[in-house]
Amino acid sequence: MMKLTPISAGHFHCDGGALFSVIPKVLWSKVYPVNDKNITQLTLRCLLVEQGDQKILIETGVGNHYPDRYLQNNGIEAGNHLEESLLKNGYSTDDITDVFFTHLHWDHCTGAVKNVDNKMQLTFPNAEMWSSKTQWEHSKISNAREKAAYHSDVLSFMFNSGKLNLVENEGELFPNVEVRFFDGHTPGQMIPFIRAKEKTFVYMSDLIPTAANIPLLWLASYDLFPVTALEEKEKFLNEVAEKEYILFFEHDYYTECATVQNSEKGVVLKEKFELKELL
Repeated sequence: MMKLTPISAGHFHCDGGALFSVIPKVLWSKVYPVNDKNITQLTLRCLLVEQGDQKILIETGVGNHYPDRYLQNNGIEAGNHLEESLLKNGYSTDDITDVFFTHLHWDHCTGAVKNVDNKMQLTFPNAEMWSSKTQWEHSKISNAREKAAYHSDVLSFMFNSGKLNLVENEGELFPNVEVRFFDGHTPGQMIPFIRAKEKTFVYMSDLIPTAANIPLLWLASYDLFPVTALEEKEKFLNEVAEKEYILFFEHDYYTECATVQNSEKGVVLKEKFELKELL
């Protein structure tokens, strides 16, 4: 039986203009809160997928690699948030069999490695790690605009551990877990489609970072190729509306899950709810 459990890796924040790009603040501030410094609160919401003996952790947050000033600038409170959340839900880091990265930006994967007395260790010693091959190769050649999002020392440590598996093809990666590649945010972003309780849950990562980003043109400025992101998003949302998928948000501080529907204005938000309401 499939079990899905949200796991917190802490919170962070970003500039509202970065989160909504060219959309005017007078519009987006009506649907996503912002403070007087134009800062929006975001979260690092991982997902534990458990079926039988397999325990797949999707994303790992940021870990403990960054100086206090860097954490402060990004609205991150230092601490072992990921491990604490796992323990709170009855799991240890030793229990995890697989760690799944949608992509290799620092806020999605560097928590898979921890710094202990200035030496790196795998946070999940028994786990295989999974990234798309396209994203791995891109992380080594990315341009100056995106380069700061990659922590090359951590990525090299993961690869040299022999535990990092590079996925080349779309399709079923694990039982009941299908992956697809999306290139607009960053080449080879690998999105999992999870079949559970006769429903399909899609882990959004940065494909659609918050429920407020559901409208087609409401892209984040972090997308490396916005026109590609727009085309991918339109096709994806049409499928979501048709097949009634459930969107699970990694970064939305206020909304865990949502559904969408077709309207005269295109695909729009239908309903917000928590995962536990469905399982």
